[in-house]
Order: sequence, then C-alpha cells, then structure tokens
Amino acid sequence: MKVVFVDNKPVYAMNTEIQRAVCQSYGFEYVTLDCRSEEEVIEKCRDADAILDVYFPLTPRIIQSLERCKVLVRFGIGYDCIDVEAATQKGIFVCNVPDYCIEEVATHTVALILDLCRKTCFYHNEVKEGRWKNASGYPVHRLSTQTVGFWGFGHIARQAARYLSAFGCRILAHDPFLPDEVFAQQGVERVSLEALLASADILSLHAPLTEQTHHQVNRESIAKMKDGVMLVNTSRGPLICEEDLLEGIASGKITAAALDVVEFEPIQAPHYRLFTSGRITVTPHAAFASAESRVELLQKVAQSACAVLAGEFNDTTLRRIVNRQALRHQINGQGGPTA
Repeated sequence: MKVVFVDNKPVYAMNTEIQRAVCQSYGFEYVTLDCRSEEEVIEKCRDADAILDVYFPLTPRIIQSLERCKVLVRFGIGYDCIDVEAATQKGIFVCNVPDYCIEEVATHTVALILDLCRKTCFYHNEVKEGRWKNASGYPVHRLSTQTVGFWGFGHIARQAARYLSAFGCRILAHDPFLPDEVFAQQGVERVSLEALLASADILSLHAPLTEQTHHQVNRESIAKMKDGVMLVNTSRGPLICEEDLLEGIASGKITAAALDVVEFEPIQAPHYRLFTSGRITVTPHAAFASAESRVELLQKVAQSACAVLAGEFNDTTLRRIVNRQALRHQINGQGGPTA
C-alpha cells in the first residue's frame, strides 16, 4: 500500500517522520510530494492507495484519475478542498480530523472576543502611532453585560462557551443539526437564527464551508444583526462576504471584527483595506496551532489513512469518515460496524 502526502508544506515537513512511522507500523510505503498543479498530482498520484492533503484542491478530474485510491484525508477539521461528491461516486472514503485542536481554536476564539471587548490590538496600534488615549475608538462594555452568540455549535464552539461562562455573559447558540440536549448539557440557550442575529452583541462563526454557508454573513444577514455587533470568525473565511463586512464597518452597523480566517488567503492587495478602519483584527489562520496540536494532527491523519486501508473501521475511524453514510455498504462489506 502506498500513502502519499500530496502537498507537503514547510510547516509540516519537519515532522513527516511521525507519519512515516505510523505508515511503516502497518507495513505501508510513505511518500511526500509538493505538487503544484493538477497535472502533477494526476501524474504522481495515479497509483496512490491513500492521499493526505493540506490545501491542494482535489478536483473531480484528479479523483477520476486515481486508479487505486481508497481514502483521501484532509489535514484539519474542514475539508472543503476535497470534492466529496466526486470521491463518493468513485467509492473513495474522505476523512477529516474533527477531534483535534478543539482546545486551541476555542482558546483563540475567546482571545479574539476579549481583544474586541478590551480593544487590546486597537490600543496597541494607537500607541504605536503616538496616540496615548484610553477612550479612543468605540465604547467598551463589561463582558458580563454582553450576549455572545454562536452560529454553529460544534465541539469548538461548545468548548469556547465553557470558557466564556466564567465571565458571566449570556450565551446563545444556533445549530439546526443538533438535538436539544446538547444545548441543555452546556447550559446554553438554543435560539432561532433570527433571534441569534437580533440578540448577539458578539457573534462567533463556527460553521463548515459549504454551498449553503458560503457568504452566510452578507448584507442581508448583517441587516438583521443587532446594531453595533462585533464579529469573530475562526472557522472559514468565505463564510463572510468581505465587501459586505467592510460596508457594515463603515456604516457602524458592525462595531468591530476579529478574523483568524479571511475570504482570500493569504491577504494581499487590494485586501489590505481590511486594515483601513482600524477596527478589524486579523490573525494568519493560526487558531489551530500549538506544538501539541501539530503532532496530534500528523498522527491522526496518518492513522486515519492506514486504518481505512487496513479495514479497521472502529468508532474512531468512523467518526473521521465524512461520507461514511454514503459508503456504508463498503464498510459493512469489510466487516466493520454499521456506519
């Protein structure tokens, strides 16, 4: 069996031995590549049994060219760079890693919320420019007086809600895919989307990027938000329409925003205009990062690929297969539990 890391990046290169060790423990070959084009992936990965991917778009054309592939694994929780439908049609499993970096992203989310509420980055930039004014910019409020809303209430949002509960703020959440008991267990008020938008002083985004969620924050949804709302995004950049965000900042409808992800990454001109107002804080898609999470990610990506190739469809493996329902016949046919 051949496991191919298709777009090895410098941030992961120093740790490829972690993945090699996992693959070798199964008796599988491990190959690292840094493919730069669709043609290069097609040429070099045609005989791959498993493909590990960071950001390279695994398109229908690439997927159709794969002759032996059984599984595609995405480095992370989101998997929008993989055409899941094309993979499913070809009988290829698609895996993500939904059970890593939860603590890191939740901590980063809270850090951005605190930054907006206390204006730490805003004040830093003011002082750096020679302005020593503790009342400049927008008014600040006690966090205990604020309502924090989570648009999406997965594992990361739930952990962030647990952290925020210590500050005494009201916490609301909207997620149509979860049962009521999830919200009750967290002590969080479940509300409709309309109520969330109308009530949240601080709105934090935690949805996957899909056709339905693309630009879910747009002129129409912003108009339904509370006047002076503050936005936080540690999920996926294209959840927010950049043009409409800037319009909301300019009008004052949105007081401020903190973004770990942006619509166009990495930021280049003309998107530097995000910094013009001084009310948008941006971090470089770093919420997931810690020394521990990087090692955990490398291990779990390799383990998922090898487990699928070896037919080890245990509960952990099943949780990481995003198209398990569509391919449940393959899982059951290999002696795995009901998907």
